[in-house]
Amino acid sequence: MEITLRRPSLAAAVATWVALGLLALTTLASCIVLLRIASVAPVDYPEYADAIPPLVALALVVALCVEVALVAAAILVRFMRGDRIFDPVAQRFVNAILTSILIATIATATMMAFTPTPSILDIMAIAAILLGIVFFCLLFVLKSLLKRTALMRTELDEVV
Repeated sequence: MEITLRRPSLAAAVATWVALGLLALTTLASCIVLLRIASVAPVDYPEYADAIPPLVALALVVALCVEVALVAAAILVRFMRGDRIFDPVAQRFVNAILTSILIATIATATMMAFTPTPSILDIMAIAAILLGIVFFCLLFVLKSLLKRTALMRTELDEVV
């Protein structure tokens, strides 16, 4: 008895890859804009002059984490197309996304230490931290479900 799972269509996979690619390009473009803004920000906001280098560095760390998560997601889409989503290697890419979310959340929390006074940046950082925690928890649950499903599939393959 052969069990076949319905794979995503090629059109859906390509659309997902295009969307992930556009998000990656947008993230890269935002880093370029960030660096340009950071070069003139000390003139406009002298109270942030000392905080700008560490804030920019932490923002670039967050952007790198976003890029890693997007690449891992694109690879997971490829695994789904190749019917290899239950392979142990796929779990490593889920772990890469989880780790990226965790590092980005910690970097965002660290940014708050560099703001000189309570500001709108702190409110935005708190919102981003909460969002990071929610994403991490949701993805952790989904990872557990994927792991359990992979185990059940292995057991079913042994029975069949």
